[in-house]
Amino acid sequence: MSKKIFMIAGEASGDLHGARIIETLRRKAGPSGLIVHGVGGERIRATGALDFYDLASFHVTGFLEAVTSLPRYLAAERTIVSSVERARPDAVVLIDNPGFNLRLAKRFKAMGLKVFYFIAPQVWAWGEDRVARIRRDIHKVYVVFEFEKRFYEERGVPVEWVGHPLRDIVDLDPLSAAERDTTVVLMPGSRAGEVTRLTGPLLGAADRIAAQQPGLRFQLLCAPTVDPSFFSDRLAACRARIELVREGGYEAIRRCRLVLACSGTATLECALLGAPSIIVYRTSRISYEIGRRVVRVPYLGLPNLILGREAFPELIQHEVTAEAIAERALGILSDPARHEAMVADTAEVARRVGDRGAVERVAANLARELGL
Repeated sequence: MSKKIFMIAGEASGDLHGARIIETLRRKAGPSGLIVHGVGGERIRATGALDFYDLASFHVTGFLEAVTSLPRYLAAERTIVSSVERARPDAVVLIDNPGFNLRLAKRFKAMGLKVFYFIAPQVWAWGEDRVARIRRDIHKVYVVFEFEKRFYEERGVPVEWVGHPLRDIVDLDPLSAAERDTTVVLMPGSRAGEVTRLTGPLLGAADRIAAQQPGLRFQLLCAPTVDPSFFSDRLAACRARIELVREGGYEAIRRCRLVLACSGTATLECALLGAPSIIVYRTSRISYEIGRRVVRVPYLGLPNLILGREAFPELIQHEVTAEAIAERALGILSDPARHEAMVADTAEVARRVGDRGAVERVAANLARELGL
């Protein structure tokens, strides 16, 4: 008898991981052993998931941004809950997106469904009061960092550490210092708000760095979610010569000397590729003030959280200025010993992230749970 799953992802990376889990489970189950329903983006849609709903297209970050998008999310919640109720799957798999998915988990638990969570809520950073809800509503959480396993175990939540899926996606090995070039890479982000807020300071920093070290090259990575025309006039107005890169971003990162990176998954990508980074974060004033009161971790960047120290400089909110970014960057670029130490720190981050195969481990555990 076929087993039935309902996969729910809320943004681009979750959509990718969800599609890979579906593909792996299908290989285990055979051509008729698994029925898939899904919510996410184009990759989950491409799996042929039934009851597909495009949630990835309006993913937002920040408290204020989430509030203004609330009507759309409430409409999506009603549609998804109705679809799950009709499908009655053997398992619901939630991926990341905790603000939305934890609400769904409560509804699904009330239906008597088994709910699994991949890339579990980072309640160790904010909202530890949500642990009781997770323990009540989630059958098992799959975590990406080893320290998260200890956190959840100590609080009585069924948990499995599977490693980080980026280990499989970032499939290039770091280069030696002799193989690197003299490029500084700018990564302003993939979402409209962060790109709008960070592009100006990053370009201004590039101008200041170029004035001090004219032999450097600059590349700006344009995410697939961003219209390249946004950068055209801005790049033309820069004194520094900055190349816009739309493809081959990982190769650019691993060959560069330094990355000026928007906080988020990109900072972990840089570490896995062996590239030192300066981490920048700026959101709306209201979102920042709310976040400052609820976030309980000493660092914002994932590599720093993994290491437990600020190995990679962080500039947050009002600190994000062209002058401050350039000052930190020049301090690294002009100090070979410091740069070498930061490269060594990227290797330690990669070691602590774990081995490749996270998605396969999630799929294998789900297969056992489903009896595939």
